[in-house]
Amino acid sequence: TGFAPNPFHGHLTLATCKPTIRRCRHQGDWVAGFVSDELVCNAAGIGIRLKPGALVYLMEITEHPIPLEDYFEERRFAAKKPDLRSLRPEIRCGDNIYYRLNGGTGQLENDNHGQDDYLHDLSGVNALVSKRFYYFGRNAFMPQEGWYEFLDAPLSMTRTFYCPDSLVPRLLAHFEREGIAEGLHGTPSLWPQGVALPQERTSSCHPPKQRCA
Repeated sequence: TGFAPNPFHGHLTLATCKPTIRRCRHQGDWVAGFVSDELVCNAAGIGIRLKPGALVYLMEITEHPIPLEDYFEERRFAAKKPDLRSLRPEIRCGDNIYYRLNGGTGQLENDNHGQDDYLHDLSGVNALVSKRFYYFGRNAFMPQEGWYEFLDAPLSMTRTFYCPDSLVPRLLAHFEREGIAEGLHGTPSLWPQGVALPQERTSSCHPPKQRCA
């Protein structure tokens, strides 16, 4: 949906879901998200075909993790607070929803997470921020020969797993050869069809042949 991670307004951010990753990862680490079987089914329901295991996003954590309440108060992330008055999905799907409230933490009204997600989200403690990212969304990237070229082994199908150290340099080298720039390469998989990407940090390169539609 563009909520977690949120690739808009100049940064890719992970501020909800994945609490262990947000709690334990550091500046300079890389995080990747792949198409799950659940996402394949949900996308098929709106006419979007995705390949299981395709790469949805790759991000380098480019600054120290930010405590969630500090993330809310930083002016540069104000655009990531969801505004439900807007019809634009990139405005509605903001992930900056947790704020200090009377010695505790409050939650902004949003389309994605409610009170049932409160403790799960807050257990992650931090927001992860990236200025160096590749977000493919529904144009999820799948190598022509599968992931063996990059991983030397089948891609794990567990919910959270560690990739080998070789993955990122091999992927970055491949992206450079193919002219795949940093930034946005596709809308989130579950957005309505026909909605255009916002004109900010959008890649100008053409989608490579090996990506699935």
